[in-house]
Amino acid sequence: MQHYNIDTCAMLVEVNASVWTARKLDRATTDEVIIRKNAASKGAARVNKHLLAGRPELEVIVAHVGGVRGYVYENTLPWSDSGLRLLPVVKFQEFNTRMKVDEDKYWELCKSFVDIYPSLITAQALQLGDMFKREDFPSADTILHKFGFQVSYMPVPTAGDFRVDIGNDAQAELKAQLDKLADERVKSAMDDIKGKLRNHLFHMSNRLAVDVVDNVPKVRGFHDSLLDYGHDLCDLVKTLNLTQDVELEDARAAFERCLNGITTRTNKRGREVSVADTLREDMGKRSAVKAQVDEILNKFTW
Repeated sequence: MQHYNIDTCAMLVEVNASVWTARKLDRATTDEVIIRKNAASKGAARVNKHLLAGRPELEVIVAHVGGVRGYVYENTLPWSDSGLRLLPVVKFQEFNTRMKVDEDKYWELCKSFVDIYPSLITAQALQLGDMFKREDFPSADTILHKFGFQVSYMPVPTAGDFRVDIGNDAQAELKAQLDKLADERVKSAMDDIKGKLRNHLFHMSNRLAVDVVDNVPKVRGFHDSLLDYGHDLCDLVKTLNLTQDVELEDARAAFERCLNGITTRTNKRGREVSVADTLREDMGKRSAVKAQVDEILNKFTW
């Protein structure tokens, strides 16, 4: 297996954001359902009540955390099952600035939620009906502890960091295993970014295809994001190509040239047509771009 040295060009990052689930097991209703349905096992059902059912205040925080996680996954590479992600050094400033902004927004939303939390409890008595129990709700003094946001950075470990007095032969074997594990993780990370590029190229080729129905050409629809995300992906691949994979860079560069070759034009009415609309209306250009995308897919080993 090829050995990679990325400890000088990348670091590990872990982003943890927790949100109170506002879920509570309702044992009485669970027993009621089991008896009513004549279930023989007490474990046949579990009724979890949503303590804030019908209220959007908590969902705003959940949505924000989802956006944070999406940004992290999109701008880093996988490293371990524990949640650690590989972050290129060149993206650190941008990433760290974004995390600070997101964390400030997170705590702002949490504070707003905590401020109105007592009134929400009162309102839920009607929403939950007979399932409402005041003791199910944490106190206003402790609810903030149900939330958390933390970003941690650490260096990429290397076999040279592993020191233990177990004898030279055993230590050499352990270091070899660590090198192998690190190389496997780097390869997996690179496969991840290659997969993003490959999948988008396949998707673009599919959406630019023209079907023939009853001898009549019928184009497939696509959103403007097909091209917008393509441009973003080209920038991302260039940054996340930690091993300087030549084939990946060649594919990225070819795709970037393809996208940059799609320009706006003026239609017969004198109106400027967007890049996306150019592909929707100009069948010759659409066919040419699809051919370029297919060439990239066929040329490189994925």
